[in-house]
Amino acid sequence: MDELLLRYLRGQTTEEESRSVEAWRNEAPEGQQALDDLRQLVQVGRVADQTMEPGDPPSAQQVIWRADARNTASARRGSGWRSRARSAPRYGLLTGWATAAAVAGLAFWLSSGRPESGIGNDALAAQEFITAPGETAIVRLGDGSVIRLGPDSRLGPPTGESPRAVTLEGEAFFSIAHDETRSFRVTTAAGVARVLGTRFHLTAQNDELRVLVVEGRVALSATDQEVHVGAGQMTGLREGRPGPVMDAPPIEEVADWLGDFLVFQDTPLAMAMDEIGRRYAAVVEVDDPALLDRTLTMWFSSKSLEEVMTVVCGVIDARCSIGDGVVRIQSRNDGAGR
Repeated sequence: MDELLLRYLRGQTTEEESRSVEAWRNEAPEGQQALDDLRQLVQVGRVADQTMEPGDPPSAQQVIWRADARNTASARRGSGWRSRARSAPRYGLLTGWATAAAVAGLAFWLSSGRPESGIGNDALAAQEFITAPGETAIVRLGDGSVIRLGPDSRLGPPTGESPRAVTLEGEAFFSIAHDETRSFRVTTAAGVARVLGTRFHLTAQNDELRVLVVEGRVALSATDQEVHVGAGQMTGLREGRPGPVMDAPPIEEVADWLGDFLVFQDTPLAMAMDEIGRRYAAVVEVDDPALLDRTLTMWFSSKSLEEVMTVVCGVIDARCSIGDGVVRIQSRNDGAGR
């Protein structure tokens, strides 16, 4: 039932479904209150993503438990809803009203990780961030970009007037929000990296700058030379001279300090699932090709495969199951009558 109500609040129901919801709301004493509560939860979730610093997350088990409890309660209501109720084992079908309704805020709650990760919005405009050896930090910018600062590194405030510019000493992994009108610039002692929107790892040490691009394209420039690097490639600048562009190894081999950190920025679902499968040694199967048109923008730190997929499946409005090292993603319409 909650799934149908969510689609009703989003304006995604058919005329017949809308009439059914409105009839239930008018006939059931608790109907209007339940709908109002769910609407408020959706609104809170939307606002949370814009205003809330990452904090302590609810566990995925709590989210899934609440989903199970809610589904069970729905199944016990009037017979008009029983045909839509689905049983959901706690470790199997990853659906949930909490995930779907507040997914924007929850995606960032689940990504908060350790206390050192909670730096957000436009804080970078007024300060710099420094990590000691063995420490990392997560910086979230106001445009939705996310930066994971590596050990023994320094990230500085924007240069000039642009909010889409930083300085770097050391290394960091960047997930930059796409903006056709403004490129994002990372200035280092060895040169400048310029992007529109992409994910890449950058290392800047004295007169050397190295880049590994996971998604999108990055342009490295120094003096009057510039080299372009695409997804799955790496190169560098040394004393102002570009090196050869080569095939890149997996990012985990180059920046093992990233650990179980995952970040996506308008990333196609197929690419995101390849990374998730590689990170968690799982096989990911997407049964509905239409789902491959979806994109993901979210990040996670120190989360299990179950927690990650709970959020992902809520975002793409899909049915997901995990078992024997295989993640299966289906359209919600598949098997609806089972």
